[in-house]
Amino acid sequence: MLHRIDEIPLRAAVRTGRLFVTNFSAVGPDPGGALDRVGASVVACMLTPHEIELRYPDYGEWLATHSDSAGSPRALWLPTPDGGVTTDGPVLELVEAVVAALDRGDSVLVHCGAGMARTAVIGILTMVAFGADPAIAAVDFRAARPGGGPDGPPQERQIARLVPRARQLRPSS
Repeated sequence: MLHRIDEIPLRAAVRTGRLFVTNFSAVGPDPGGALDRVGASVVACMLTPHEIELRYPDYGEWLATHSDSAGSPRALWLPTPDGGVTTDGPVLELVEAVVAALDRGDSVLVHCGAGMARTAVIGILTMVAFGADPAIAAVDFRAARPGGGPDGPPQERQIARLVPRARQLRPSS
């Protein structure tokens, strides 16, 4: 059974890579196959090591192996608790890495457990970096990923705090 992978719209003035979001079940058993399915070259994972170990323990090793590439890693990993947030600095660094990959023309596949809430934080901030209004970005994210969006006030507040900095990630936008 194929698991749903959704494309998130980017309002880019220049040609970029494409942004996709999904759940762990679509990536965990075969990360290379999931990337190939949408033509992506980078995966960004928001899961904690415990979540990975419970379902697809080999995926943790894949992430570690593929995040060490000099210059352009194939895996970006920011462990974030389910339904929660992690500190702003690392979130912004992940968004910056996703934006850089997209600007290089690489397509990126972002996921958490369900591909809804933690993934939405990264997706919405990436959309803002590409020039989207934050409120419209949230609506567009939900339209592209039905059921997706921040999971309560902590994630909503984190997005609001990071919007000004996300807007600065692409000076040309």
